[in-house]
Amino acid sequence: MQRRHAHTLFLSLLTCMAGCGDGFLKFKWDLTEDKPDVEEGFVDATVEGISDSKAYQDSIAAQGYIEGLRRMRVRGYGLVAGLGTTGSSECPKNIRDRLVQEMYKRPEFSRRGLKPAVVSPEEVLRSLDTAVVVIEGEIPAAAQKGTTFDLTVRALAGTQTTSLAGGSLYTSELFVYRENAAGGAVEGRALATAAGPIFVNPFANKEDESERQTTTMERQGVILGGGTSISTRRIRFVLSTPSYRRARLITDTANARFPGRGGVAKAESPSNITIRIPAAYQDDPFHFLALFRHLYLPTRPGFLETRTQELAKEILEPNAPHADIAIAWEGIGRTVLPTIQELYTDQRPYVRFYSALTGMRLGDGVAVDVVGEFALNPESPYRLTAIDELGNASNSYRTSVVLRRLLSDKDPRIRVEAYEALLPRRDEMIQTSKIGHSNFMLDLVDSPGPNLVYVRRTGDQRIALLGERMYCMPPVFYQDPNNLITINAEEDDRKLTLIRRSKFGDRISPPLPTDFELGSLIDMLGNDPKGTSEDHIHGLALDYATITRTLHDLCESGGINAKFMLQRNSTTEMFGPMTSTGRSESDL
Repeated sequence: MQRRHAHTLFLSLLTCMAGCGDGFLKFKWDLTEDKPDVEEGFVDATVEGISDSKAYQDSIAAQGYIEGLRRMRVRGYGLVAGLGTTGSSECPKNIRDRLVQEMYKRPEFSRRGLKPAVVSPEEVLRSLDTAVVVIEGEIPAAAQKGTTFDLTVRALAGTQTTSLAGGSLYTSELFVYRENAAGGAVEGRALATAAGPIFVNPFANKEDESERQTTTMERQGVILGGGTSISTRRIRFVLSTPSYRRARLITDTANARFPGRGGVAKAESPSNITIRIPAAYQDDPFHFLALFRHLYLPTRPGFLETRTQELAKEILEPNAPHADIAIAWEGIGRTVLPTIQELYTDQRPYVRFYSALTGMRLGDGVAVDVVGEFALNPESPYRLTAIDELGNASNSYRTSVVLRRLLSDKDPRIRVEAYEALLPRRDEMIQTSKIGHSNFMLDLVDSPGPNLVYVRRTGDQRIALLGERMYCMPPVFYQDPNNLITINAEEDDRKLTLIRRSKFGDRISPPLPTDFELGSLIDMLGNDPKGTSEDHIHGLALDYATITRTLHDLCESGGINAKFMLQRNSTTEMFGPMTSTGRSESDL
């Protein structure tokens, strides 16, 4: 079972972690358009000093490099709606004309048929409920068709839009932009689409609540997972020395190791081999590429058996490229199990960890227990890596047992990592509900330990409640900074009272009762109004950012019996320095 790395929720897409020895190297990315791809992907083995390793010698990696691992910047224009009165009608004519043309293609604005459109695109663009925005994002390296990624949006410069908070972007197209000599932008074909609710960081201006600062920060936001790649990124292996024979040998080796319709490699020329990510690795393309590069080319009898034993001797050295050896073993396949199983009990932690890591990836249940020991050990430098790998392992029952235990760990970062590892499995410990039509997901994780409210800010809009019996308890009185929601309860009240102010004016809802239980409160705050009358309203349709700020403030004040944790752009930013993170891939 493959899943996305949990650490991509914490680590910037600028880096991908890779192991060498006991430390970790970072894949080097370059966002410029004019540098050779050889600098963008896996670190050159000769530069990093691992060319002497048996994990590198005789491998595909020794023959060249992978091209196409650059993130691709995309950009476009779109229309945000749902702003109340904080939008604007200003827009350059060329952008307006394009948006109008695109809008007339949509069914809701088409005048075909018996009924005309209720409102025209021109009228929509003139409304203060809308604003034209610039959309930017980066399609990840090795992205497959349908891969999602975060977007940034900002109001056009010079317009009177004051805030994008609570708005949602109509579906738009994104292109690669290159500046021409005249200063204009030349666009190519559409590479991705963009859509979704905008998250304006509610804490960006917390230190300075002045009107100027608030306006500046609220004119920009992000759409979590709002970009979708239209096509699969091209990846190819480039031979350092062109050779038809070696190109064919590399192709045959890769296709034999990863059999399937069409093959994973196709030699296009003596220099270039096209690589296709197989279905089993669609959510984890870098692991597949690491395996591809570590495959051995010699076909003589006994070579793989001999190399397996050579790697078993090399991994004992403290400065050996342990992660590379693990990947090389995995590339050889299950025939390495008898050799590496003898290393599961070695006294050296790095030997035990990387040999068991290989075994777990190859389906050995005993190895799961060994990796689990590292995940459960608070002193282990491999702890976070072990949790991530347990989440990726195919042995779902045995690995889930370990991950469930970690949900009650004393360290909140470990609890979050375990939750993220279990989430793609739809584990029974996590009860998920959709809040609103397109607002966010709410996860209830019943686990011992201090209560924790965890809010994502990358990937998708998701709130997780980890703990037991979480409440918003009286006495409480809260009003968010934008005065959109008031929460009140006296000491003896049996319900919370909510009052919602409309962003479209000064209209105020009647007092609405809701339960003290935190899940019920969040459901009421974020769900769509489902009732047909004021007496049967089941949701206040508050946006994700407003609810995030509300939960934070109530946790900080003691109104909610939980600690609040907002996901940061990196694990270090969220938790402080850590020993090691990310999947232990190779840099060969």
